[in-house]
Amino acid sequence: MNVAIDARALHEGRTGIGVYTEAMVRGLAGLPGVGVTLFSPRAIPGAALLPARVEAPSGSPRWGTIWVQTSLARAVGRAGCDVLLSAVTIAPARSSVPTVPVVHDLTPLTHPQWHRPKTVTAFVPWIEKTLERAARIIAVSHATAEELRRRYPEIRSRTSVIPHGVDPRFSPDAPEGERERARSAWAGGRPYLLFLGTLEPRKNLRTLVAACVELWQRRPSTPDLVLAGGPGWKSRPLLEAISRSPFRERIHLAGYVRDEDAPTLLRSAEIFCYPSLAEGFGLPVLEAMACGTPVVISDAPALREVAGDAASPVPAEDPPALAAAIERLLDDDAWRSEAVRRGRDRARAHSWEDAAEKTARVLREACGAGPA
Repeated sequence: MNVAIDARALHEGRTGIGVYTEAMVRGLAGLPGVGVTLFSPRAIPGAALLPARVEAPSGSPRWGTIWVQTSLARAVGRAGCDVLLSAVTIAPARSSVPTVPVVHDLTPLTHPQWHRPKTVTAFVPWIEKTLERAARIIAVSHATAEELRRRYPEIRSRTSVIPHGVDPRFSPDAPEGERERARSAWAGGRPYLLFLGTLEPRKNLRTLVAACVELWQRRPSTPDLVLAGGPGWKSRPLLEAISRSPFRERIHLAGYVRDEDAPTLLRSAEIFCYPSLAEGFGLPVLEAMACGTPVVISDAPALREVAGDAASPVPAEDPPALAAAIERLLDDDAWRSEAVRRGRDRARAHSWEDAAEKTARVLREACGAGPA
């Protein structure tokens, strides 16, 4: 089986979908009888290190939507591929091979105000056609699958839930002196609470900052806050509010963190905080738990699904509740130890190898179904 993968997310500074795409490339290519061919309108950084044939760049790099509906559809057929895994969700409306879109979330449709206009334009007009014509559909969580099925009940029988895995690099095993080096690099030498992800309104960081301010005001010993991630859509109001805050010296903007540095950053944090308003999965939560770091999450359905009993979810836009959850993990050693243990247990149940094997089964089913 020769699997074509839309590899647009494999760019410099990749985030969640890019991490997923690379994991699927490596996982699928490691299975017997599976070959992988990558397609992208741009050159793929580090392509020579990937176990895949690369058909890139192909077509115009300017408009991803046009590329998917024209160049990608033609290139996949010419390359002799058997099935297309649409890792960035939207698939060609007309394809000579079966398509399997991966639905990470539906927020460009449900909450367009959280996204750049070009993201909404690329997603909303095409999602229904993509689902209608897909041979099979992959949702990354049960929460995402349920939202899909509510909106598009006719796809229920074609939808499979395949959760993300976690890379073995994310483990609690830390080299000697790592925590001190991490604090020095990212938090001015002080203990820190951590957020890791794109700085954008959907991540609800103003609530996190407000919760920390409340704690710093009444208990100055509360750790600092590190916000790690590149600026996203409409991040300016958050950054301006931080610059005006009387506690701005305790809020550290780490910028984009390289993949190889993420385990150190997570392991060295006192608590990982992820109060997102909505997620399709929430991979950083899983990675933090794998590192042995306790997590605080919002009550977004996908985050509750990922964290399970390892975290007490709090209402997303309730700073006092978020502050109380952080304070409990700082003060209650028994709960902290239990949360760490439960988190590591949950993380051990997720692997990219398992996700790749399940994905390969879905792709084979799609090959049998043929193009819609």
